[in-house]
Amino acid sequence: MVVPLRSIIKSLRVFNVRLTKKRIINLFKINLSMLLSRITGKQIIWGYPIFLMVEPTNICNLKCPMCPAGNRDMKREQGKLNLKNYKKLLDDIGDYVLQVQLWNQGEPFINKSFLDFIRYTKSKGLMVVTSTNGHFIRSDEEAEQLILSGLDQLIFSMDGTDQETYEKYRIGGNYNLVIETLERIAQIKDNLHSKTPLIELQFIIFKHNQEDIDKIIELGKKKKINRLSFKTAQVYSSNQAKIFLPDDIRYSRYSINGHSYKLKSDIRNWCKRLWLNSTVNWDGSVSPCCFDKDADHVFANVFENGKDFKSIWKNNGYMEFRKTVMTNRKVIEMCTNCTEGLHQPYTRIIEISDL
Repeated sequence: MVVPLRSIIKSLRVFNVRLTKKRIINLFKINLSMLLSRITGKQIIWGYPIFLMVEPTNICNLKCPMCPAGNRDMKREQGKLNLKNYKKLLDDIGDYVLQVQLWNQGEPFINKSFLDFIRYTKSKGLMVVTSTNGHFIRSDEEAEQLILSGLDQLIFSMDGTDQETYEKYRIGGNYNLVIETLERIAQIKDNLHSKTPLIELQFIIFKHNQEDIDKIIELGKKKKINRLSFKTAQVYSSNQAKIFLPDDIRYSRYSINGHSYKLKSDIRNWCKRLWLNSTVNWDGSVSPCCFDKDADHVFANVFENGKDFKSIWKNNGYMEFRKTVMTNRKVIEMCTNCTEGLHQPYTRIIEISDL
């Protein structure tokens, strides 16, 4: 349950994260308070989150059927994060955070200020990670600017080994364009003798691509990918379960009984994300995590006058939400379809090459 401090510090050194006294003390405090909360059943919060997810935009160019940004089911307003607001956020909480995850809903590269987000994050001595569908880095110059921005890890979402299997989920996507982008970034990264970004290829296992696992491993080796991750699919209806969940139960986070499906794990009254993580949406609304896709559980808006993240992190709304999770988590709808408590939402992570 407690994050291994030694392993985190070791991995962050790889990405030149400034391990200041303040950050190390915060890492210890938030872990200790999480442990005591688990033991006592009380909401004890010392310190601030070590992982911060910030949404550059909730707009996407693809139409993935189980993504609310893609299938256009998202109820909240669409928009893009303002650079001035992002700097305000990091100026407030950046001295405590270790890693910023620049994505949530939407495609991050749609925001024209995206590289400026990365540069400012790195100026704070933080690790920065993003996830992309790979359609917006279309020239050598753009790839070079991305690498020089200091980005530490780049996750490509690509769930197929040809256009036919790829577009069954990534509707509107161009498989060959994504492959060209992968090749371009890997080549220019070599040309610049840069260790970063670590390139991760993420492959969600569906019914239609479950036979392509060996193929994607070979493709990863060929394209100089650093890491390949196989992720289980999340569904929201029995019809989606029927269409998309793989036949091989090893590759699913659900068990199937006739027309019904349920998570393999029980819904425990606990969630470590409420101590280690937080999510700031493009408009400044602060949500508990990325599973709150429509921002139904907003604790405050960090961009409003007089508001700051540190006060929101411990406000009454956040504390009450933690209390509900620790006493009756199953009454929160999004928590009934969450990976918290699963043995592993990723079926396998392969390190194809060293940093």
